[in-house]
Amino acid sequence: MAGRRRSAFTLIEVTVVLFLITLFLGMSMTSLKGFLPASAVESAARELVMVLDSARVHAIGSGQPYDVVFDLDEQRYAIRTPFDEEGNLVADPEERKLLSWHTLADGVVLEEVLDASGQPLASGRYVLTFHPAGDARDFWAGFGHEAGEGYRMTVRVLGLTGIATVFEGEVLPQELREVDFG
Repeated sequence: MAGRRRSAFTLIEVTVVLFLITLFLGMSMTSLKGFLPASAVESAARELVMVLDSARVHAIGSGQPYDVVFDLDEQRYAIRTPFDEEGNLVADPEERKLLSWHTLADGVVLEEVLDASGQPLASGRYVLTFHPAGDARDFWAGFGHEAGEGYRMTVRVLGLTGIATVFEGEVLPQELREVDFG
């Protein structure tokens, strides 16, 4: 039995393997950090599209206007129904029920909104109304990330149909030219 050797790992071999695994995991996490801000911004833009679509569908289904209220100072938005807390239809927007606020994820910033006139608004409140026919005003919302440039998404609502779409990058209203009418 003197010629048989036991096969086993030494403590040094196990330590070296664990060190290499930790090193590779650390490097892969560092390289993934570049993808996280982009995916967070895209996720926030797609969530807004779902909220806008929900307000549009409710406006069509109920035959009443529904609003999406943007609070740019607090970086949040919510749907405002045409009803009060008791479910009664009310005309005064201040008496209408505001559904839960959607707050943006850490690092994601709603940089500005633009209405049909192309006027940017970076602070205060903005209200986008969906009418019973499903239409709204032309609208743009620009999302970014605190990490810097390169993480930009734009949500656009086409006023005639009220349909919201997500675009990668910055999409702004196009100026009308004389050739567009002739």
